[in-house]
Amino acid sequence: MSLKAVSVLAIALAVGACASNPKMDPGRFPFMVGCWQSADGVNKEVWSYPEGGIMFGYGTTTHDGAVTTWEQSRIDIRPSRSTYTASPEGQRPITFIEAPSAATATAPATSVVFENGDHDYPQRIEYRAAKEGLAATISKLDGSRPVQYAWERCHG
Repeated sequence: MSLKAVSVLAIALAVGACASNPKMDPGRFPFMVGCWQSADGVNKEVWSYPEGGIMFGYGTTTHDGAVTTWEQSRIDIRPSRSTYTASPEGQRPITFIEAPSAATATAPATSVVFENGDHDYPQRIEYRAAKEGLAATISKLDGSRPVQYAWERCHG
């Protein structure tokens, strides 16, 4: 077989494997998995299927086609209380612990709350399944200074 034919075959197999997502387990937070964007397309959040007990994520904000803010995140899925670690724009990672009332090892969740009272802001991060997609609220521990986000599945 020629090098060109081998290359085409390898690419076709790789694309097919990625496209089929054979029996990927969405883990405890299936409502978060996927690509999400705000209705105006400005905010995007993407979460992977769990790999080895870790979900990888990133978020971006764009204006006029340029990324103005970004964040890398991960969720370490644990049987009791998972952890959420965020690194906004490459800054020092901050870890939040899953709130005890939200933790369950047996049933897939439709919401999850992570908290870190030692962090300045946010101290509380809540993700929840919404009728139109995925929603989140960040705030202080007491719920003050809330900022809400709403995303729908990415298009195209």
